Amino acid sequence: MLKETIKRAVLGFMYGVFIGQTILIIESLFAGDGNFYAITPYLAAHTNTKLAAVIIQYFITGILGTTFAAGSIIFEMDRWSLLLQTVVHFLITSVVMYFAGFLCGWFPHTALSTLAWFGIFIVVYIIFWASFYSYYKKKTREINESLKK
Repeated sequence: MLKETIKRAVLGFMYGVFIGQTILIIESLFAGDGNFYAITPYLAAHTNTKLAAVIIQYFITGILGTTFAAGSIIFEMDRWSLLLQTVVHFLITSVVMYFAGFLCGWFPHTALSTLAWFGIFIVVYIIFWASFYSYYKKKTREINESLKK
């Protein structure tokens, strides 16, 4: 299991950076002025150089990818109930995601924006969780049906 976790962590880091950069490109396209916005104004203001800010954001998006990818191993722990797996996964990913967003300045640092952020995260988490649950339930049903034949 450790080998698989490390493999997922490494791939997750790359996916996290890729997704982070893709989001930045999309956001820059929506700005519509032909510029690429690699960092938030908050991160630029709180680092010595733009390069430092880009490096920080690069590693933070990589850590996010690592967290989600390696964290998925939780759902393979047969001794845990699905409820416990979900709660632990949710707690780990939400805390890491919150600190990533906080450090990068992806949302204002106010109590209201923190509550809004967690509300949005919960909704998105539920959507993804339900989608994966439905997918794997369907796959399990298909495998069971093929075994009966």
